[in-house]
Amino acid sequence: MAMLRTPDLAGRALENRYELHEVLGEGAFGRVYRGRDRRLGRAVAVKVIKPWWAEDSAWVERFEREARLLARISDPGIVQIFDIGNAEEGPYYVAELVEGESLAERLRRGPLSVEQARSIAERLCRALASAHREGVVHCDVKPANVLLSTAGEVKVGDFGIARLAGGTSQAPAATAAGTPRYMSPEQALGRTTTAATDVYSAGVVLYEMLAGEPPFMHGSPVELGLRHLQDPPPPLSPELPLALRLVVERALAKDPAARYTDAGAMAEALRAARAPGLDVSPAAPARGVADSTSTERDGEVKPPKAEAAAADDATIDRAAAATVHRGESRTRLLPKRPAAGDPSDPRGRRPVGRGRASAAIVVAIVVLSVAAVVVLLAAGSAARTTVPELLRLPRGGVEARAHRLHVRPLFSTRPAAVSSGVAIAQAPAPGTRVDDGSVVHVVLSSGPPPVAVPAVLGASAAAAETRLLDAGLRYRVSVIAAPGSAPSTVVRQSPGAPGPAPRGSTVALSVAELPRWRALTTFAGVDDGHSVAFRILGGRWRVRYSMSFRGACLLLVVCGGPSAEAHDLATGAGAGGFELGEGEAETHTFNSGPGLYRLNVSGGRDSASWSMTVEDYY
Repeated sequence: MAMLRTPDLAGRALENRYELHEVLGEGAFGRVYRGRDRRLGRAVAVKVIKPWWAEDSAWVERFEREARLLARISDPGIVQIFDIGNAEEGPYYVAELVEGESLAERLRRGPLSVEQARSIAERLCRALASAHREGVVHCDVKPANVLLSTAGEVKVGDFGIARLAGGTSQAPAATAAGTPRYMSPEQALGRTTTAATDVYSAGVVLYEMLAGEPPFMHGSPVELGLRHLQDPPPPLSPELPLALRLVVERALAKDPAARYTDAGAMAEALRAARAPGLDVSPAAPARGVADSTSTERDGEVKPPKAEAAAADDATIDRAAAATVHRGESRTRLLPKRPAAGDPSDPRGRRPVGRGRASAAIVVAIVVLSVAAVVVLLAAGSAARTTVPELLRLPRGGVEARAHRLHVRPLFSTRPAAVSSGVAIAQAPAPGTRVDDGSVVHVVLSSGPPPVAVPAVLGASAAAAETRLLDAGLRYRVSVIAAPGSAPSTVVRQSPGAPGPAPRGSTVALSVAELPRWRALTTFAGVDDGHSVAFRILGGRWRVRYSMSFRGACLLLVVCGGPSAEAHDLATGAGAGGFELGEGEAETHTFNSGPGLYRLNVSGGRDSASWSMTVEDYY
């Protein structure tokens, strides 16, 4: 997204106290500098609001709110705020400077050990827990916002889009409420964020530390949001400790209610994951996050329902039921049925007639099956099938699944807050028994419903951007010359108001740049006169000229040189004039406003050469 240029304030001192050195980073509406507090003689980080936001009182309020949110939280794991102010350069706040690197930078240098990943995740969660106790949700937990100090500390920074728990559902759109690779399902849907939102993002960070990359890496922001909403994460390596995989799995639950209640609970689970003697051997071979134990409640680990349903009787008979307690492990195996003639059989004898009974059962089943076929054929009954679950599938997935189950999808569309082309409703409902070839009506999303484009012509760039974001739209800014318009105001928008536009689409804004002198035409002459016409767009214009005498005039005290006279071609009235003097370059300015003008240059009485450039100011 094109943005107005932010001035570099490095080398200045805010309010003669906070020196600004090099730029450390830049967010949606603030730039962070390495700085120094002259009064206390210590290194600090200084965040200064961008100039066009400073023109908007709503944005200034958000900036100050960010500082107040940080100031409310006192925890060694959260970057501390020291001061807030409003200097000539703009509003700012001063915070703790963390020497070191971000977790994102550390991960680019190579993998972490399992214990390093667990320890960083635990300390990250303990810091977030302090924020959650104050009712503050970070909303953008990611490796770039996790700082690793040279002293070995883990600190969370950039609460720039944090929301008060129970507040609005999203951060301001300009601050990009969340980062797609680390965004929770509820953020992808635009729903209310809670402490469980940070738990999900912390789970993604832990997953990346263990696997080397986030669970969902590629695709557009919409595609990534949809994958967080629907897809299970790829399984982690079964060689990783199961206790740690279980923490990741619970943190990445799609339903916020199924996750840890807050980051403090997740931190405790991570602490327990390193406790000695903790045995969390799986009841069946674990296949990673997506397949292993799904919930951990009241200290008990239970196998997921899907896996239990998929197991056959023999597997269930042999499966181990594991119960995990703090500080001890206890495994209870279900007893096997004694084999025929096995010495462990307390009766010590082979069951009588088992083979005959089995054979009789097989014969009965065959007879009944044949009879059923005969009855169906005799009645001319049609084959039946079960309507499959088609919701949340793209159109191609719906068609493929319907084909396998012998039903025909009939599509219609309507707007919805999910990706275009995804199934949002079906009839009959999943599980309904129907004849083969029956029609299933499937409603596909046509994308979010359109929104009305607000009129922003003549508004300041900052105000226009806020209105568009509040309407659910994005914006792209280009700075252009705009004669007669106030600087930094919108002079053009596309699409225009009040037409509809898809939610999330981009409105192109043309913003008037600061006026400057622009050359229109240049001409020159020797002795004779000259005339040239031109159109002025700005409120004023000027002529830059030079002239030198030639021949005998060089010996005279007084010489008669050329002169120039301007006329307004619309009215015929004179607009002013001037004499060309000998010597260095001169300038004459006209304040006659926009219009079509002609400049007539007379030759003068004495021989002279001259040149002129007409410049417009807009």
